[in-house]
Amino acid sequence: MRWDAEKYDAVKAPQVDAGKELIAMAKVKDTDSVLDLGCGTGKLTVELAKRASNGIVVGIDPSREMLEKAREASADIDNIRFRLIPAQLMDFNGRFEVVFSNSALQWIKEQQEVIRLVYQALKKKGRIAFQLPAKDFNKELFDYTGKAIALLGYERYFSNWQPPWYLPSKEEYENVLKEAGFKNISVYYKDYRIIFNYLEEILDWWTSAGLRPYFEELSEKEQEYFKYAVAMSYENNRTDKGIEFDFRRLFAFAEK
Repeated sequence: MRWDAEKYDAVKAPQVDAGKELIAMAKVKDTDSVLDLGCGTGKLTVELAKRASNGIVVGIDPSREMLEKAREASADIDNIRFRLIPAQLMDFNGRFEVVFSNSALQWIKEQQEVIRLVYQALKKKGRIAFQLPAKDFNKELFDYTGKAIALLGYERYFSNWQPPWYLPSKEEYENVLKEAGFKNISVYYKDYRIIFNYLEEILDWWTSAGLRPYFEELSEKEQEYFKYAVAMSYENNRTDKGIEFDFRRLFAFAEK
């Protein structure tokens, strides 16, 4: 799936706020070597590099467009390196004190294999700090995309369609980490209330990430119809505060 790095970087991004919270929880030391798994446009990679000022941060991502943006954002920072590689093919061995991943692991269906590679990438007593959308993370997205498909008669495009996301429950993810060999595991949900004031904001946010797998099945003209059909469901449920909905995220911490 091709990403629009400019759009992704420009939109109002609640996941970046959650990511900064995750960085604080990860307790990165100034000498740590850190792997940023699914680094995207590098906003959080830069924050990690500031904390690991005498260490090194390696950002990996499968999107060339994202990494071009990340390299621009970190041009004047010496302790960042980037690699164009999907997590499924990473080949690190005992290199990092911390593996960090914010809102990226949900795009990886081969989760058990990737967690095994994460474990392999860590030094002894190394640790992980992950955040990703949880199972049933946003009721409205699935309700409104379903309504848009029915309204527009697009069922033929999605009859055999499989969602690309891996969205685990707390219990499921605990088991994945345990099976990989991790200990001192802490996995929990955190709910966020997200509020957008303008319809254009929510359109930009969802089209930068959440709606992109749906777009893969549609022509450009059909994408526009679909986007606005979804948007109108949000608009029809606007409150006095704006367009608001809950978003459940999963936080995971563990040690090797």
